[in-house]
Amino acid sequence: MRRPRLRHLLLGMTAFTLAVPVVALFSLPVVDAYLTRTTERSLIVQSILIGEAWRDRWLEARGLERGLGSLLADEDGPEDGSFRPPGRAGERYVPIEPVLDLTYAVLPPAEEARPPKDSAVVDEAAVAAGLSITPMLRRAKVFTLTGARLVDRRGCIVASSRGGIGSCLDHLVEIRSALSGRYHALVRQRISDEPPPPVTSIRRRGDLRVFVATPVFHHGDVIGAVWMSRTSPSPLEAIWTHRGKAALLGLLCLGIVPAAASYLSRQISRSVGALTRRAEAAARGVPVPEFEPGALAPLEVVTLRDALDHMTDQLTDRARSVEEFARTASHELKTPITAIAGAAELLQDGVDSMSPEQRRRFLANIADDTRRMEALVKRLLCLARVQGDPEPAVSIDVTAFLRELIAGYREEIGLDVEAGLPRLEIAPSHLETAVRNLVENALRHGGGKEVVVKARRRGDRVEIAVRDAGPGISAANRARVFDRFFTTSRDAGGTGLGLSIVRAVAEARGGSVELDTGPEGTEFRLIL
Repeated sequence: MRRPRLRHLLLGMTAFTLAVPVVALFSLPVVDAYLTRTTERSLIVQSILIGEAWRDRWLEARGLERGLGSLLADEDGPEDGSFRPPGRAGERYVPIEPVLDLTYAVLPPAEEARPPKDSAVVDEAAVAAGLSITPMLRRAKVFTLTGARLVDRRGCIVASSRGGIGSCLDHLVEIRSALSGRYHALVRQRISDEPPPPVTSIRRRGDLRVFVATPVFHHGDVIGAVWMSRTSPSPLEAIWTHRGKAALLGLLCLGIVPAAASYLSRQISRSVGALTRRAEAAARGVPVPEFEPGALAPLEVVTLRDALDHMTDQLTDRARSVEEFARTASHELKTPITAIAGAAELLQDGVDSMSPEQRRRFLANIADDTRRMEALVKRLLCLARVQGDPEPAVSIDVTAFLRELIAGYREEIGLDVEAGLPRLEIAPSHLETAVRNLVENALRHGGGKEVVVKARRRGDRVEIAVRDAGPGISAANRARVFDRFFTTSRDAGGTGLGLSIVRAVAEARGGSVELDTGPEGTEFRLIL
């Protein structure tokens, strides 16, 4: 299971807390664009209906039969010959889709209508049709608050919801586009000299006004255009309109954010508290309570739990090892100390009655036990340094190191080193102690036969092997050769710590020691 990091959880919680106001802030343009697009869609519907009504009156004024309408045609073409705007081949309907989106530009307010040009030819049928529907436009404005104007093919107003009939709008970009046969929509800045109405009013408080210009066709020709406008609602009005849902959403946010923060903080604090109790138990030396991190526990908590478990196991093993070591060391040291004390006491009590030969024998025993105890102490100090003294590692050329070490022995020792061995990063004293112990162990148990030291590459590691030609190690002793103070040559001065030191060096370096023994000899392999 992949767990998140603590900083990721905290950053996520902070981001989630900040997301509500940030999303609300950045969603305002989206909401505004949606409201503008909704206004445009409403104006498209109204302009098509108004344009079709005006077109029917125009046909009537010209004494022509009214048809199905300029935007409706069957697959074989309109029965009245009216023009259908270009669309996909074979489609029966071609709707006008809104074109305003997030990228729309806000233009200055529209310029005032201008007087008509004297040379312009007046379409009397268009004027008559416009006058007939003007009352309808003015009545509809009371309910829809939309401004509607109809212009003839000259761009001059023939019907209006608020006056201006007879003046021309052909200088406006949307009117020119519609008279060329293309639907056009844009947004202009709204400037009002009235105070903003209350949010409960049907009148809108927005600062933007949407304008659409829709062409009116007959027999493929543009006979006029519908120019409509409406103030786009502000986000505040939208919120007021949907105030119940907005309030519910706000309450959900106010409930979710604190609940999520409380849950996350409880998960983290519970995990940290459990780790603290485990650490305190380990410090007191009492059994450590079990702890299983929750599903949302961060990676650092799990890592710390694992590290604490590892540390506790190490401390337990170390304490057990120290206890065992102290008990065995005291036993090993007690034997020579007891012998020295006994010999010294006998010498002291019988110094006058002993013969010179007896005194020499007791003194020799004291000297032997002293040397044995000195060797044992040196080995113990060496083992302690390997296990607890972090000596700096240096880069060692294995070939040169082995040649120099073997040259210091009087015995004949063979050397077989593979070419191109990688250098070892290890404390020189640790490596020397380990290899020297293996060589001396082979010389001691090799029966006077040749000892061979070999070095080979083993994957990305180096293997140093020391082989003797002795009788081998018995099956009963193989499992104990690396135990501290285990030796089969105690009478010859063996301390039982040499191979323990070799294993300690290997483990301190992340390596291992292997044993291969038989009647033809024994080989110890130090892998570093």
